[in-house]
Amino acid sequence: MLPLALLAALAPAQAAPPTSYQGPVYGAGVPNVKVVRPLWTLTVDKAEYGDRAVLLAENRVLVKVGGALQARDVATGHMRWTLRQPGNLGLADKNAVFLTSGQILSAYRLSDGRRLWTRDLGGTVRDVGESGGVLYATTEHGGIALSAATGQTRWAFKEHEMTGFRTVLGDTGSGSVVFWDAYQGEPHFPATYAFDAATGKQLYRLGGTTGPLGVRGKAVLMADASFLSGSDNAVLTWVNLRSGVTEQVLKLAADFRCPGRGTLERRTSETFSAPPHIYVNDQCGTRLRQFWANDPALAAKTPSAPLLPARTFAVPDDGRFRLGPVGELLVFESRMGEVRLIPTTGRAPINYNGVDMPTGTGLTLPGAGPVSRLDALGSVLYVGRVNGEFLAYDAARKKPLYAAQLSWRGFGPTFRSGKYAVLTTPGALAVVREP
Repeated sequence: MLPLALLAALAPAQAAPPTSYQGPVYGAGVPNVKVVRPLWTLTVDKAEYGDRAVLLAENRVLVKVGGALQARDVATGHMRWTLRQPGNLGLADKNAVFLTSGQILSAYRLSDGRRLWTRDLGGTVRDVGESGGVLYATTEHGGIALSAATGQTRWAFKEHEMTGFRTVLGDTGSGSVVFWDAYQGEPHFPATYAFDAATGKQLYRLGGTTGPLGVRGKAVLMADASFLSGSDNAVLTWVNLRSGVTEQVLKLAADFRCPGRGTLERRTSETFSAPPHIYVNDQCGTRLRQFWANDPALAAKTPSAPLLPARTFAVPDDGRFRLGPVGELLVFESRMGEVRLIPTTGRAPINYNGVDMPTGTGLTLPGAGPVSRLDALGSVLYVGRVNGEFLAYDAARKKPLYAAQLSWRGFGPTFRSGKYAVLTTPGALAVVREP
């Protein structure tokens, strides 16, 4: 038997309890990327719910400061005109800015701020959209189509469940169709209305749907948003543009259970179309499944079995699909803020950190820290992070364009006009000239 003193000597040393932990350190600035400084900055009012803080139209930056609407030159920041007690920023086109205040919709000339027209729409204005020189206003009582130039009513309808204008589709020669979103009529699900663009006649209503997601000849693609069954399939329907009659049903194989939790998560934005593919974002946003829109297996009007994907995309570190395709690249963000661009086509299969990636590991954007905002304008991807880093990346040429560093803790939408980009955050904006 060993002496007690010898036993003590042979015993391993007791490690001291940890007293500190060093996690990742996010340095300021994006390495090896040209840094640009803002041409001018401005403190602006924080937008109330349903309002917009900033709009960009042609060479005018439209902002609210101290309750007044200011129109500033995008290049210099110089004031061009101002309007007291303007109401809410609705939208703007190349000729005018449209403002709402309760039941009132007004138009002001973009160049000098002169009022062009004012209309009382008879109900609180919830939403205003524009297409082809026509404004589509949603009120608590229904919808109204007006001339953007004169404010004259083209047609109107009464329906309390409308939530907002969606889009206009179809050839004007054969009769285009206006789509409107609705919600209240289906207590838990959205609905879609279709109207003749010339007359305002209601063509059909599709309950438990969202869309259109795409166009094929004289048919539009609608997504089922009722989610009543326990099926893991994503269900989409091609319907006739003018009649709403079903032409083809698509069943796409998916798994909407959250990894590691088993709970189901369904969203109206989980399916989208980017020809020649249709995509389904499932597994709580961690996976993106790609299907060929013209797959021969979709020939049947009502397929009996769900279509299997052509490719399935995911990234390591609990990554989430964020947006895309931008050009031919899909944008994912990891839990730690790594932004990775994955090709939509090609074959370079690899298992990377336990994740199968069919088109390769893709590209990782410079920068560090959680992402606050992503915007894609054409082929350019704008990335704003919570540490004030901002990066513009050309997805077509696969190269960074420039970076900026601001003392912000996050970003709002990015706007662009010509060579100028307007960066926003709640309560402020900054304008940069792009190289």
